[in-house]
Parts: sequence; C-alpha cells; structure tokens
Amino acid sequence: MKLTNMGQVQVTAQELVALRLKHLFSATDTAPTDLPAERRCGAATTLTGYTEWLGDADVPISIGWDWCIGIQPTRTSSVSSEQAAYWQRYDLPHTNIQLLDEHGHALTWEDNLRVLATWVDAQDWQTYVAKAVSAANH
Repeated sequence: MKLTNMGQVQVTAQELVALRLKHLFSATDTAPTDLPAERRCGAATTLTGYTEWLGDADVPISIGWDWCIGIQPTRTSSVSSEQAAYWQRYDLPHTNIQLLDEHGHALTWEDNLRVLATWVDAQDWQTYVAKAVSAANH
C-alpha cells in the first residue's frame, strides 16, 4: 500500500483482500415529511442511512457508502406470506482507495468504485450498522 500526494491509497487486489475494516460510524438519513402526524402512522417508509469505515492498515484508509433497508417477501406456506427486512448498499462507495491492476496501473475511477462496491457487498457490515443505528436511537 502506498499513500499518494493526493491522499489516495494505492492498493493491489491481494492487499484489498487482506484489508480488514473497522466500523467508524453509521447513522440514518433524516427524511422530512409533508404528511401530518395522523397520516404518517402506518404509511410505507424507506429507511436509509450512511456508514463510514477505516482500513486496518499503516496508511489512512477510509471507505463509506449509503445503505437502505429493503423488504423482501418470503413464503412460509401456500396461503400466507411474510416479509423479511434486509440491509443493502446502494450507489457506489466513497473512498480514498485506488486499486492497481496486475501491471501496477490505476484502474479508472469508475471501475475502481465498481470493484470496491462488490468488495463491500461481500463484507459483513450489516450487523455493525444495525447495532450503531439502534444504539443511536435509544
């Protein structure tokens, strides 16, 4: 890993796979509503937020992304169905990580973010974000 004078951390694929993330903070977005209180109760809503993580490395690595909670129907029997909530990243992450290809050249920024998004999706981040958001709301 190498820190550039622009603040980016150049990382190879092998270094990325070995990188461990530490949760820094997470929060929910505030969504103003025009509905009066009596019409908000029971209305469909979407919970969104953001999270920021630090890389466990000798150089300063930061990566964050927006998330939302989705609802997915699950079949429990032939006559009834239930819904299960799931957390997912949406949009590309924000970061100072710049991935290098096998020749040591930087990926284009768009390709860089797409690879990092796939990597983020493979991490176990949902539990940490859920705990942080829950603790902040109590």
